[in-house]
Amino acid sequence: MRKFGGIIIGLMLITVVIFILANSLQDEPSGSANPSHQVLTEKRISPVSGVRVGDEGAAALAETQPAPAEAAAESGAEAIDGGQVYNSLCMTCHDAGVAGAPIRGSEELAQRASEKGIETMVTNAINGINVMPPKGGNLSLTDEQVRAAVEFMMN
Repeated sequence: MRKFGGIIIGLMLITVVIFILANSLQDEPSGSANPSHQVLTEKRISPVSGVRVGDEGAAALAETQPAPAEAAAESGAEAIDGGQVYNSLCMTCHDAGVAGAPIRGSEELAQRASEKGIETMVTNAINGINVMPPKGGNLSLTDEQVRAAVEFMMN
């Protein structure tokens, strides 16, 4: 038993010596070597955006987007292009199927359309459904533009 205790103590001493030797040989990075390193690191790991819900979220969204009447006045009497609306907003989620969004041209989308009907799908797009916000998050879109985008998705 005495030999075993001596071996354990010897191994512990060797471990401590290796630990001290490794710490003394290790190069510690100095913070002053590259002053922009910390700024770049903070920028790289900072959140891309924030999530606001409830009244705070509605107020923030209203500040960043023009009212629907203003958007309609700016666009004038131009024809509504569902493809343009889809490509500028909807494709972000619907091309990748984010959070269960039906993928444009997929069999799943055709099945949903046949089960629910186009009117229900347009209503869901206007009012939002599951994690999809109303009008895909762009409240300045008119109902006609949303309808055109949904119809574009069906083709």
